[in-house]
Amino acid sequence: MHQTADAASARSAVLHRDAVAALGPDGSGGLRLDVAGANGLSTTNAVIGLAATYANRSGQHLQTADIVPLARFDSRGLCGFYVAFGVTLAGFVIAQNTLGLGRVLPLRHRFRLIWGFAAACGAVAAAITGPVLGALPAPFLPLAGALALLAASAAFTTMLLGTWLGPLGIPVATLLLLTVGNSTSGATIGVVLLPGPARIVSGLLPPGAAVRAVADLSYFGGAHVAGPLVTLALWAVLAALLVRLRSRRVATAG
Repeated sequence: MHQTADAASARSAVLHRDAVAALGPDGSGGLRLDVAGANGLSTTNAVIGLAATYANRSGQHLQTADIVPLARFDSRGLCGFYVAFGVTLAGFVIAQNTLGLGRVLPLRHRFRLIWGFAAACGAVAAAITGPVLGALPAPFLPLAGALALLAASAAFTTMLLGTWLGPLGIPVATLLLLTVGNSTSGATIGVVLLPGPARIVSGLLPPGAAVRAVADLSYFGGAHVAGPLVTLALWAVLAALLVRLRSRRVATAG
């Protein structure tokens, strides 16, 4: 919680996702609460509840306005979570299949398969959630790019764990990406409501980074999208490099 110089600055902070809400006088002796419904129902309801309690105890009328509402066909704000989960799962599955092709396809061809699949997966997911269903108002190309990076990061991370850990790698990837990653993504329970450690993990894992990127692109003009995109790119590129390193070591040892 922090103070701003004026109401316009507070409103701008909400519009650019620097704050989840802005509370101030409404000019007629009451209070006005500006919220961003695009932050999700859990966060919005929690903020409105706190503001209503404060207004009640201070004997002031509270007027609430949603200045960044969710899309019409995503009234609960869960589309970002489901598309991130679906794309993560798709990347996880293509990596499993790619691991099984190790004796048939050279590594460079398997890498091309994953990058091609990631690009197609991102484009299809963006088309379905955007122009087809109208659930995410993000621009198509940036959204497709973010989802392609998510698919690639999930695929290469799964491939990395499978390559380095053997049969144990797939269960570890399941735990990391599908269990921990999705449960801490901040879509169903807002990031600001997560416990401290879960909040840190959320921003570091691909699903959480993707959910942030999708929300920023869809509702906040991409104000903070650079960080999540860098996170996704790092997972994909570093995992791919470590897979290549492992392959060279095996080839040298053989």
